[in-house]
Amino acid sequence: MHIVIIGLGEVGRHLLRVLEREGHDIVAIDQDPDSVRHAEDHFDVATLVGYGANSEILEQAGVRKADLLVAVTDHDEVNLIAALAGRQLGAKRAIARTQGNEWARSSEGVRYGLLGVDVVINPRVLVAHELVKVARSHGAVQVIDLAQDRIELVQLETEEKSKLLHKPISSLALPRDTLIAAIVREGELFVPGGADVLIPNDRVYLIGRPSELPHAEDMFTSKREARRVCIVGGSVTGESVARELEAVGATVLIIESDIERAQTLSESLLGVTVLHGDGTDTSLLKEEEIGTYDLFVAVTADDETNLMAALLAKRLGPVQTAAQVQRPDYVGIYEQLGVDIVISPRIVASDHILRFCRHESLTHLTVLQDGQAEVLELSAQKRCRAIGVPLKEMRLPRGALLAAIVHGDRVIIPRGDDQVSEGDSVVVLTTTVARPVVERLFRPGLL
Repeated sequence: MHIVIIGLGEVGRHLLRVLEREGHDIVAIDQDPDSVRHAEDHFDVATLVGYGANSEILEQAGVRKADLLVAVTDHDEVNLIAALAGRQLGAKRAIARTQGNEWARSSEGVRYGLLGVDVVINPRVLVAHELVKVARSHGAVQVIDLAQDRIELVQLETEEKSKLLHKPISSLALPRDTLIAAIVREGELFVPGGADVLIPNDRVYLIGRPSELPHAEDMFTSKREARRVCIVGGSVTGESVARELEAVGATVLIIESDIERAQTLSESLLGVTVLHGDGTDTSLLKEEEIGTYDLFVAVTADDETNLMAALLAKRLGPVQTAAQVQRPDYVGIYEQLGVDIVISPRIVASDHILRFCRHESLTHLTVLQDGQAEVLELSAQKRCRAIGVPLKEMRLPRGALLAAIVHGDRVIIPRGDDQVSEGDSVVVLTTTVARPVVERLFRPGLL
């Protein structure tokens, strides 16, 4: 694919890293010469210095032959104008990122056809949706919807007293239609075999039917759905989380440092308690008995505030904590410091954009653990090698797991004798090393 990327901040660079590895033809544009120089030094891509919404710059980037244009600068209007201009000049599809309140709707993180742009993504609302899914799970720190919401992938942390520890995975009596898909140990992700065992502090990816996963989650943790939630920061993200959780009966408290914003929230969120205050004020947190809450979410615009608020809340009780971080490379540090759930709007935005960068058989892609692995949704097309072969004979490479088969209305968590039929969709978790072999299995004409 010929892809034009406008904006070389955190999101733009993350996209370059993933798309370059996949072999796409990429042109990267930014007004900042230093950002362009960084891209030239670290990636094998063509670059241009200039205003990404300028038609001449877009023409130089080859937008007329572009399969996809992605505009992810820090300016919403520039992104929308660049995407619209690129579309009119001949790009087959255009995606724009927006972040401001004027482009946000509390119920929509992805909008199609806005102002003539194919896809408009608001990462702040998407982060809110992610946090709501975590709040409604049984202790998960990440929840990913797959196969049009018919399959879920959740990440859990094993508890030190869990009865599942030190036993071969093959001996664990997980609920039917659930699987252990991957394990993260000391920051490294691997796809386990039946003889592997879980140890304390492992993070486990479980995959299965949404109706069965809560039962599997209960085997790993004593946590339940969050019924009392405190949110520090009443921005688009905080408001969206509060609105969605209040609608399903949760008790929600928002702590907002800006008095005018706090007043606005109190008037629009009638079922939510809104306090004007500092989320890092220990006295305030103690007064509100934050340690008795099920989930504490810090989503201000300031990373340091989010980190400090989450760590302070952690000291006040067994509350599960979540913090938003703008710098993706800080995610691991926050986790090491003790924050349970760390979420980056930039990573969320990148993951959604990457779903539109696919070849014919790849219908969906989700990146895990900072690119160590990916979840692919692939279509089994005519004459591909995977069709009609029992799973036990498919010769999937080490590091890959065929986690689900979608056959019409049926969702199958496959066992050794299950087969893929022409037209089926499959969900495969694979390390980046194993991915090329996986794709060859499902690409047509490679018999």
